[in-house]
Amino acid sequence: MLRFGFLFITAALTGIELAAAAEGEIPKFEIATTCRGSGSVQTPAKCAQDEQAARDQLQKLWPQFRQADASRCIQITTNPGGTAGYVELLTCLQAARIEEKKPTDPLGPLPTIAK
Repeated sequence: MLRFGFLFITAALTGIELAAAAEGEIPKFEIATTCRGSGSVQTPAKCAQDEQAARDQLQKLWPQFRQADASRCIQITTNPGGTAGYVELLTCLQAARIEEKKPTDPLGPLPTIAK
């Protein structure tokens, strides 16, 4: 029963974050919770500083990211425990942007071999 409640809360938090992305807003993550559950070797103060810097950068860049990428990255970076971080979200969105701008091969796709 307790496990079901935990899964329900996690699903609800993820749903809220995905809804925020669908509305074009940056999701609201709890930085203190993220830093506590990160398992990082850095101090909680440094973690909080990095998370806030990533959030500030996301605030500036958010309109430039595609909505589909934002929704996908929020889903990817939200851990089952309900913790999510702005650093991971920003990294995911930057990777999606690089992938999107990747040049196409001027020689075209590789040929396939018919069976």
